[in-house]
Amino acid sequence: MPSLNDIQKVLIIGGGPTEIGHETELDSATVQIMTEFKKHGVRTLVIDNNPFSVALEEIQPTNMYVQAVTTENVRHIIEKDQPDAILPSLGGLLGIQIAQELIEDGDIGRFGVTVLGMAPATLRQINNPAALNATLKEIQEPIIEAQVVSTTDEAMGMVETIGFPLIVKPVSPRVDTNRTICENVDDMLTALNQGFQQSRFDQCSLERSVVGYKEVEMVAVRDVADTKILICGLENIDPIGIHSGDSIVVTPPQTLNDREYQDLRDATFRIATELGIVGVLHLHFALNPANQHFYVTKIAPYFTRGVALAARTTGYPIALVVGALLLGQRLVDVKLPSGYVKQTAIMEPMVDHVGVRIPLWPFQEVPDADQHLDTVMKAVGSTIGLGRSVEEALLKSVRSSQFSPRDVLPSVSNLTDGEMIRQLIHPLANRILVLIEALRRGYSPAELSELTKIDNFYFVKLQHLLLIEQAIKDHPLDVDVLLRARYFGFGDGMIARIWQTDTAKIRQLLADARIAPTYKMIEPTAGEFPEKTSGFYSTFEYENESQSLGERTALVLGRGGNQLGPNSAAEYFTTEMLKQLKRAGYHTILMNTNPNAVAIAPEFSDKQYVDPIQLGDVLNVIHVEHPDIVIVPGNRHYLTRELSKLDINLHVLPPDQETDQPAPEMATIGVSLFVHNQHKLAVGVMDMIAPGMNKSLSQVTAFRMPAELPRSRRTNLVEQAKQAVSERQVTGMIQVLFAPKPDSDSHQLTVVGVRPSRLTEMAFLSKVTGVNWVRMLTRQHIGTLDDAELSAIKVDIHSNRVALMNAAFPFRQLHVLNRPGTTDQEVGATIAFGSSEALTLTNLSDTDELDRIINRTI
Repeated sequence: MPSLNDIQKVLIIGGGPTEIGHETELDSATVQIMTEFKKHGVRTLVIDNNPFSVALEEIQPTNMYVQAVTTENVRHIIEKDQPDAILPSLGGLLGIQIAQELIEDGDIGRFGVTVLGMAPATLRQINNPAALNATLKEIQEPIIEAQVVSTTDEAMGMVETIGFPLIVKPVSPRVDTNRTICENVDDMLTALNQGFQQSRFDQCSLERSVVGYKEVEMVAVRDVADTKILICGLENIDPIGIHSGDSIVVTPPQTLNDREYQDLRDATFRIATELGIVGVLHLHFALNPANQHFYVTKIAPYFTRGVALAARTTGYPIALVVGALLLGQRLVDVKLPSGYVKQTAIMEPMVDHVGVRIPLWPFQEVPDADQHLDTVMKAVGSTIGLGRSVEEALLKSVRSSQFSPRDVLPSVSNLTDGEMIRQLIHPLANRILVLIEALRRGYSPAELSELTKIDNFYFVKLQHLLLIEQAIKDHPLDVDVLLRARYFGFGDGMIARIWQTDTAKIRQLLADARIAPTYKMIEPTAGEFPEKTSGFYSTFEYENESQSLGERTALVLGRGGNQLGPNSAAEYFTTEMLKQLKRAGYHTILMNTNPNAVAIAPEFSDKQYVDPIQLGDVLNVIHVEHPDIVIVPGNRHYLTRELSKLDINLHVLPPDQETDQPAPEMATIGVSLFVHNQHKLAVGVMDMIAPGMNKSLSQVTAFRMPAELPRSRRTNLVEQAKQAVSERQVTGMIQVLFAPKPDSDSHQLTVVGVRPSRLTEMAFLSKVTGVNWVRMLTRQHIGTLDDAELSAIKVDIHSNRVALMNAAFPFRQLHVLNRPGTTDQEVGATIAFGSSEALTLTNLSDTDELDRIINRTI
């Protein structure tokens, strides 16, 4: 096998479509590590079938494999392209599982391929409780005793030893699964039956439950010389028993004493050394608050949401550093971009602010899912808030969540006392609001801590916010109270609602009193060294660290935390838009609160503000930066309406999907056109597929291009589409919808609607045609699109290569009945290319069959 110094070609295993468990953080890390590899002269190959992947836009077509991420396909690429190494950690758990199977089948040794980041012996242990526990025992790390069983009879024999409650988890599951808490034999048998099906080895582990313990996470990096640094600790507010992805997370940890923190840090380093990890390591611990005893509960030597959170909140460039470490560099030798102090890579980050992450759930779109928070992760996204106090960071994060689209905090005061007690014991997605309501009703922090197992500290902080809220109510239009409220995270809109006035009045009060936010840099030395990083958050103190970028600036507002619908596609859109703005000579500024977003990585914009995307906060950034243009996403109707009243150059991108025309009930063919001045460029003719019995437009979640029509009919439809857009005088990326004429032959099609192309289809068209339509649309908006250049673009709408995109849904992870989903239930998508025979979809209505076609090796 080649040494790290000899590596010239690396195959990165992608993470596949967005789903519950991973968002776009894998894509973000992939882009940054590819950048680092390129600096070292390493050629990168990528396999992924995510149409919204930004990483696939960053490499040449010859280095790109748009295929299902399977062991078979990875094996075929290794055999064909003979890379020197593979990198599985950017594919999350899926990448790890594929690498494990390649080792088990002997492919790694047969092809002489190096696995970057960890030795094969370590790789075999990841997500295998029995193997990991044996290793941890050798180095005397505290573990929860686990017994591996292959049958229900074996499990029944273990019950007397372990006792209830106990936890069942599949061994080496084929998919990202969760630990199931079982209170009795029936629960256990149900969990075992499901677990045996999910395990690659038809085995499950049984372990004693530690529900109620604190959950603490540690993120560290290690190099080949065994130098280790801790990036940060992450404290889950909710105890063990609620999945960490569904818990509110605080960094740095607030309720650990120094001994507890140092014990977990030391354990992290010992485990990193024992496993020989090179790169990033994310560990989970269960900590008994009564006696400081802890257990290791999860080892993840790959990129996770926790790693993304650590990078965003500390300002430490984890992915860039890891890219260098994977190629054999030592931490002391890593060279970072010029904004960082020379030795930043070797220094453990210190922060002078608090970060809070709050999950976002899909229950509005999937109401039949069980909304109780437990060991099964249900969140599809999250938002973060940064501030100088827990209160400020927490309230900013809540304001950025789906609870408050207009900067107000909804009330759950309609709950009866009985309902509230039940929700305190068996929490739902509105948990934070229920905790606040319980304090309002007079429950003490100590009582609530006993009931919920949440540390008393956090109830004291929530109680402090309620005291400030009461002061706002008692002192209307009081400037001193206003300053205190803003300092602790209350937004202009929240205060305006309490004082029964509007945001403009609040802002005038602030201006008259010369009260303005100051912006603090998100950097990893707590101000000890002159770092010049590009991330900022607001607070209300004296020193301001953010200065205007100068002339020709563009402020781009992100969409916030990932939710169901086209959010992964929206992240792709935002990133590509930022890249085009930079190419056009703009200084780019992004405002976003999604810690897992690709676009928020420093590579894509000159400055990032991690602040709520609410009217008052946006206006504050505009006041500092004086941008030449402000770009608002089409789903932010309130913001668009309010900002349009001001004297600013406002653009809505991606375009608003709501039009004045009523949406058609159904459509079977979509013709996409790029319309600019007199140009109407045909981009594609696609079949619009609605799996299942109902063929409504909202259930069109799969697309085939080119449509299965004779060439002459495709050409004719394009001409009809051009006529339709001329009559409506629309511009941009437009989709003309066709459906069979009523009461006529199904082959006769008529125009039933014209709309801006959806984000999902725009990403699909970019991948299929090789033309980045997001960048073209951006250039149209900023006035840099050249007519002659547009005339030179030739798109073959009759291509022999067939492309298929199919939406992915969260139904399996949410344990709800698998059924045809709708466009607002999409969590991601897959894309495939092949021959017409391989991807034929005539009369196809079975979604499982559609998935099988999508995942077939093309």
